[in-house]
Amino acid sequence: MNISQNLATNILYHMKDIINQDLNYINVDGIIIASTDPKRVGTFHAASLECVKKRKNIIIENDSQYEGSRNGINMPIYFDDSIIGVIGITGNKNEVEKFGEIIKLMTEVLIKEAWIKDQDIRKKEIIKAFIERVTLEYEHDLFPMADFSFPYVVIVGKYNINDVFLTDDIYNILKDHFSHNKHHFFTISRNEIIILYNYYKNEKISSSIELLKNDILKKTKLNFKFGIGTNSSDYKDLKLSYRNAKEILKISDVFSTSESVFEYEKMDLELLFMNLKNSNIETFKKKCLKNFSLKEIKEFSVILSVYEKFNGSITKTSEELFM
Repeated sequence: MNISQNLATNILYHMKDIINQDLNYINVDGIIIASTDPKRVGTFHAASLECVKKRKNIIIENDSQYEGSRNGINMPIYFDDSIIGVIGITGNKNEVEKFGEIIKLMTEVLIKEAWIKDQDIRKKEIIKAFIERVTLEYEHDLFPMADFSFPYVVIVGKYNINDVFLTDDIYNILKDHFSHNKHHFFTISRNEIIILYNYYKNEKISSSIELLKNDILKKTKLNFKFGIGTNSSDYKDLKLSYRNAKEILKISDVFSTSESVFEYEKMDLELLFMNLKNSNIETFKKKCLKNFSLKEIKEFSVILSVYEKFNGSITKTSEELFM
């Protein structure tokens, strides 16, 4: 593993604030890649090669003992049991040796933290690209994620556009909320949350999302709405589930409601009113009117028309129809 010059420089200046001594970070080839003494960056440091070879601290008694080296202490830096570089503290042996182990340990911890952060960023970008492929209108080849197995449902979250959206804060809340299940995937794309929710039979998905919504509101003061799309048993179904989740959110803006979580498959009249297409009408009829004959449907149609005419007055409707 090679660390960047920027990271090494930041670590050294952080350490110098603590011990007030010049420090160097040298790669395994013996080149100083970062230093609190800028003139030494890019120069050769022979003592570091000895440090790497013998896998132990090297004390330099005077400036002429090793080529390009000054008096002080040099220590190997490990990452997963492998030496990735050397950190050196310049100064009198008696003054700098007491700082050696703590500086070595702190350097290794900071490098590990930076690596973890970098891996987390890489993972976020991979998942984001994957989710955008399977839910948006991209035609790229699919590269299945590990731990990805159907069934899934796509959930979309959106917020008041006037609110300040802090992506990192929302991402951390999502990460905490879904940490119990490695099969859930989520990202933030185009100012909306997209969740691929892996569910089990009869699971109350809306309850989990309601908890998430409340957690976001509590920690960020952002009032999100979530739309739960249709169930998906294949990759091709995920695009439809995403569109349905977006559609139910659009409907929620039209109908005044205090609710914040909406399920596409539980919406009936709302879908009919918003989408006067034959496919929606047929779906509604099959779901809600399956036990009625055509004659009964026509009779109820007349009743409802009169009921609407008199603004929902049962008395006037019954008088009009002599019922």
